[in-house]
Amino acid sequence: MERTSAFAARYGALIGGVVLLLALYVSSLHSYLLFHSLAELFSVVVACGIFIVAWNSRRFLDNHYLLFIGIAYLFVAALDTVHTLGYKGMGVFQGYSTNLATQLWIAARYMESLSLLAAPFFIRRKLNAWAVFLVYAVAISGVLASIFWWPVFPVCFVDGAGLTLFKKVSEYVISLFLVGAGALLVKSRKEFDPGVLRLLIASVVVTVGSELAFTLYSDPYGFLNLVGHYLKIVSFYLIYKALIETGLSRPYDLLFRELKQREESLAHANAELEAVNKELEAFSYSASHDLKAPLRTIDGFSHLVQKDYSDKLDDRGRDYLNQVRGAAKDMGRLIEDLLVFARAAHNEMKNVPVDLSAIAANVAGELQAAQPERKVEFVVGQGAAVTGDPALLKVVMVNLMANAWKFTGKRPDARIEFGITENSGKWVYFVRDNGVGFDMNYAAKLFLPFERLHSASEFPGTGIGLATVQRIIKRHGGKVWAEGTVGQGATFYFRL
Repeated sequence: MERTSAFAARYGALIGGVVLLLALYVSSLHSYLLFHSLAELFSVVVACGIFIVAWNSRRFLDNHYLLFIGIAYLFVAALDTVHTLGYKGMGVFQGYSTNLATQLWIAARYMESLSLLAAPFFIRRKLNAWAVFLVYAVAISGVLASIFWWPVFPVCFVDGAGLTLFKKVSEYVISLFLVGAGALLVKSRKEFDPGVLRLLIASVVVTVGSELAFTLYSDPYGFLNLVGHYLKIVSFYLIYKALIETGLSRPYDLLFRELKQREESLAHANAELEAVNKELEAFSYSASHDLKAPLRTIDGFSHLVQKDYSDKLDDRGRDYLNQVRGAAKDMGRLIEDLLVFARAAHNEMKNVPVDLSAIAANVAGELQAAQPERKVEFVVGQGAAVTGDPALLKVVMVNLMANAWKFTGKRPDARIEFGITENSGKWVYFVRDNGVGFDMNYAAKLFLPFERLHSASEFPGTGIGLATVQRIIKRHGGKVWAEGTVGQGATFYFRL
């Protein structure tokens, strides 16, 4: 169905173009002035359209080729308008011969070809739009003054004799400028969408054909003049397709091409980075898992040595053995935390109702049961119902509350609270304690793996718990942050 629609659109436009050109030919049989005016009006409208698109998108353009062309074509359109009004038989400018329209034509084509030749130099250069506008305003004023006020513009057409040598040579020079413009476009092809580039080059080629046709006519109403205007219509239609239709219907192919390329490059880089991260995490998971077996062996044999040969060791030997077993346990905790950290990124997430209040109460009970000698006041706010992965959210609560339990260990009046508050219309959950707190200048380090704000000898730990919390909260599309004061406790907030 889509292929049929594309086929119909393509050949429909072609048939429509042929019908339009035939209609223009019929109009030329009725009145060549009518044909000429319609042909020139078409090019004027397209040129003004290019200016409108370019001028109104100038703030967003990285490629200033379009902006330069847009400004140039506005003034080309102005010259073409005066050329149309000055054409033989229009009667707008009294007392002028065919030479007037021919001079205006050559002036407009010089301006167009030189602009196309210069435009590629502004692909990567910043353009002062108002300065360019001023330069073209001065140029067109000088051209019009040299034709109407000071008759110094070279004669281009002599009635009864035809085109002058200056006019013929100028058409060839203009054609060379256009060939140069096309070559620069090909050289800069990476800066353009392939479809836009093909249309621009085709427009330049057809314009060269138009200029060559205008080197041969001797009658302003003759056949070759007709052919030249036909080719001009086609060339402006092609540039309309390249710059106006593409700019409006597919702006990312023209106006924001560089942005599109950056987005594609960034997406590719992100995909590669994600693949590398997955490989690293898979390696971390595998290595951590494989380390557990030899670690169990070390701990097991050191336990046997301690049990069966303790009486044969001196105090230093027993101390060394205790250090080995302690290091094995610390390593075991680190491996377990690394595995949890890896699972937090890899495990498939469920999305079900979860009662955070119930989880917090259970975790509080487990902490108290593990150290019944400690007296800690737990306050658990009710009604914290969320949607997420229950296993992962339990890891969050265990880490945050165990963190609070650890850092209130030296306080006789320890207090740990889980609660709910509202911030900017969103529910925010928190775990608050009255422990040692932290300096807010180092708050950014809290959630980095292996970063610690307190010494391991004073407060044991692996430095992975809060990094795991952040990873889980991010997987739930949320955010976690902390506030604290040294000696007065800390509060960890998160939202989902």
